[in-house]
Amino acid sequence: MSDLNRMESRKMTYRVEGEFFVITFTDPKSLNSLSGTDYLYLAHLLEIAEECETVSFTVLQSSGRFFSSGAEIGHIAQVQKAANTEPPGMLGKWLAEFASRNVFVTHTFATHSKILVCCLNGPAVGLTAALVVLCDIVYSMNENVYLLFPFANLALVTEGALSVTLPLKLGYNIAHEILMFAKPVKYEQLIDKVIVRNYKLTDTETFNNQVLADLHHKTSGLHHDSFINMKSLLRRPIISELKRANIDEVADAMKYWVKSLPQQRFEEIGAKKRQHKF
Repeated sequence: MSDLNRMESRKMTYRVEGEFFVITFTDPKSLNSLSGTDYLYLAHLLEIAEECETVSFTVLQSSGRFFSSGAEIGHIAQVQKAANTEPPGMLGKWLAEFASRNVFVTHTFATHSKILVCCLNGPAVGLTAALVVLCDIVYSMNENVYLLFPFANLALVTEGALSVTLPLKLGYNIAHEILMFAKPVKYEQLIDKVIVRNYKLTDTETFNNQVLADLHHKTSGLHHDSFINMKSLLRRPIISELKRANIDEVADAMKYWVKSLPQQRFEEIGAKKRQHKF
């Protein structure tokens, strides 16, 4: 992890407020899209939070009108260009850029011992949306939020252990329709299943501050070690399934990356020749 220890990201910051480790996406101009390096750094921040003995909650916040629009298209194009010229070729490059990264990021989220809280200020797409579903508590800013899993539109399969978490939280048949047809999951489908409270606000900064204030109030006077132990007990029945799904999803997706199918579709989206279904 030595390289990660020197890693930084211009797209996110972090701070510690008492027992809350707060990670904030800070690039609203790109709709908080994330490169492979950004995802690695996000997972690294979870590792830092893991080592903080005073921290009980890891809180994910964002900025602007999107929580995160998912993968940064420009980064994918750069990786593809390198894969075309480097000796390891497609398999070696995408094992490094996709397989090992996704396994690491998803595993870090799935096994994180602190309570993962997501402040969903707007839409989340792709792997980031799958990470939202992995969170323990999700609050929405208003009813305009949605999650989009456009994997079928990108010639991919589920990521972030979504093949376990989405059926578990929304139901098997509903998860099928959402994933097969790349349909957005609207607020009405998320409330009381993924989202636990709607703050009915319109300003992201106000929303973020209010969630933190409420968390401080809710946890006051409680035995904080109980939080960690209860999460462990709640997650124990499914943790092995999350780990299995993580490996299966990445292994099944590799053949598509080697054939350059997702790369072509990301290029089409960047050129506005292909659109997600909203």
